[in-house]
Amino acid sequence: MLPILHLNGYKISNPTVLARIEHEELEQFLRGCGWTPHFVEGDDPEKMHELMAATMEEAIEDIRRIQSNARDNHDNTRPRWPMIVLKSPKAGRGQKSSMACKSRARFGRIRCHFSLTPNIPSTSRTSKAG
Repeated sequence: MLPILHLNGYKISNPTVLARIEHEELEQFLRGCGWTPHFVEGDDPEKMHELMAATMEEAIEDIRRIQSNARDNHDNTRPRWPMIVLKSPKAGRGQKSSMACKSRARFGRIRCHFSLTPNIPSTSRTSKAG
């Protein structure tokens, strides 16, 4: 799982608590919670799209490195998992789906499921032996 904290500065009509604190303090807070935050900030959609794609690739590589280290070296220490902090201006809700995934919105959350392993579908199927 790759959590994405979206801070667009608004919650109904006011910024959220985490959107009000300074960048450095937010980074220290998230590190204290055990995460490695990767920040994506800006207001130009084209640049933000490229930055988000690059940041997601970096975070997924971090996840793969952590998993590989745990499997190969039997490392059971608590890793510092990556997360993304997205800071953008307030905007619409976005599209319902893209070619890469279908998103499901529920109670203000949007989930987009994807697989980190090539050639393995992101949804698991089970079969019952008769």
